[in-house]
Amino acid sequence: MDTERHQQTITPGVGEATSRLLWVVPTASFVAIIANVIFYFIVTRWLNEPLLMLDEFPRLASKGMGVDEVILFSVIFSLGAGLVYAGLSVLMARPERTFLVVSIAVLLVSLALPFKAPTPPVAMSAKLSLVMMHIIGAAVVIPLLVGLGRKRA
Repeated sequence: MDTERHQQTITPGVGEATSRLLWVVPTASFVAIIANVIFYFIVTRWLNEPLLMLDEFPRLASKGMGVDEVILFSVIFSLGAGLVYAGLSVLMARPERTFLVVSIAVLLVSLALPFKAPTPPVAMSAKLSLVMMHIIGAAVVIPLLVGLGRKRA
């Protein structure tokens, strides 16, 4: 009986893991926003032109990307990753490997989206910059979710 009580205090339950993710996910989202906004300002100053993005998907029209879109898309993708990790944490004892596989697959699929923009209005440098923003977001969010969101045994 005493061993069971000791085991419960060492191994966090599902409630503890999800409550930890309540601060880990917003933290990862915030760091991804900061990293992508810094990259956005560096690139737009360096290229001296706005980054163009797809508008009215799936139609291939384009418009200039502002910092508000950088923030919005960083939040959407990082919160989505957080929800996937939280769901896997509830379903699995060790969700890290599955989350990494799913995250990498989603990242690779997301990299194709900037290349769908028509080349005359959207320069290749803008496309590569958008791809880089996807990679920066993933490079920030995935390690933070896995490292800080991990259940401690």
